[in-house]
Parts: sequence; structure tokens; C-alpha cells
Amino acid sequence: MPREPNPAETPDSALLDLAAAGDLEAVAVLFRRYQQVVYRFARAMTGSIDAAEDVTQEVFVALLTKADRYDPARAAFGTYLYGMVRNLSRARLRRDSRRLSLETFVLGTADSLFDDPASRIENDETMAAMRRALGRLPSRYRELIVLCDLHGLSYQEAAAVVDASVGAVRSRLHRGRQLLKLKFVTASRSAPPRTMHAARWAV
Repeated sequence: MPREPNPAETPDSALLDLAAAGDLEAVAVLFRRYQQVVYRFARAMTGSIDAAEDVTQEVFVALLTKADRYDPARAAFGTYLYGMVRNLSRARLRRDSRRLSLETFVLGTADSLFDDPASRIENDETMAAMRRALGRLPSRYRELIVLCDLHGLSYQEAAAVVDASVGAVRSRLHRGRQLLKLKFVTASRSAPPRTMHAARWAV
């Protein structure tokens, strides 16, 4: 007797086909599979827990209502998903730009830094300085540092997400890393006079 298919083992493309046909369980499986990836990327792009939660919700609503737009011949599902998060995060930042203070954009609230176990680090001041530095980078550099250095995408995968050449990704990433180091030093010097330790930081 053939074994019943396990939704958790169903490929992404097949789940999207089911989602396009109105299968809510398929969307639920995709949510469980990718929610943390989407949230962490949105959090890094927006610098805000509230915005990241909203973007995450928007992404999965879009997958439910526009699942038929995905073409596996054009991009891997992960690349397509990162592109959605990138675009929605940028749109959210544009909407919030007039009312989002620099402090909230970079650090969030004091409680927001530690409500996610993946965001905990060994030193409070280092985390604050790193978030300030990352938040002050232009988005074209910040998004590539997040994609390649924090989420582990290859240059080719990141190029597909941001719709640029691999050469452009290499160049922007190199420049972004240089800027991040400079801004991190500046942010660290502006922190209270405590010992700064190397940090394990996740966004």
C-alpha cells in the first residue's frame, strides 16, 4: 500500500502549486519552513521588530494570493522569497521614513534586542554598536551584507535577489564591509566606556 505523502517532505514548487489552488495547509507548511528566514531578513532590513512582523505576514499573504506568479524556471524558490522580503522591506521603510527615528531604526526598543534567542550576543554595547553601524549603511550595501555574510547566500544567489551582476555584488559587498568596519569603530567609540568584546551577532 503506497505511503501517504508527507506535506513536510513536499518540494517548495509543489507546495506553491497547491497554494495557488487554495490549499491553506500548503501555505502553512511553507510558513513553518521559512518563517524564521523571512523574519530575520526583514528584521535586518528594517531594524524594527514590528516592521519585520508585518513584512513577514505580507510575504505569506502574498504567497497565498499570488502563488501562481512564481516561475521555477527563472529562480530558485529561496531566491524568489528573498526578493519578496527585500522589496516589501524597502516599501515599509519608505512608508515609515517620516516617522521612524534613527534610534528606533538602528536599535529598536531596549526590550526588542533580546526577545529573540537568535539575536542574543555576549556583550550589550557591542550589539548596540554593530546595529548602529549596520543601520547606517545605505540599503544597497546593508542588504548584501545581510544576504551573504549573515544568511550565507552565494554571490550568484545574492545577485539574483537584488537583480544585479555578480561583479556588482562583489564590488558592493567589498565596499559595504569596509564601510561597516568604519561605522562600527565610530559607533563603538560613542558607546559608554566599557570593555568591548568580539560579538556573536545574528539578524
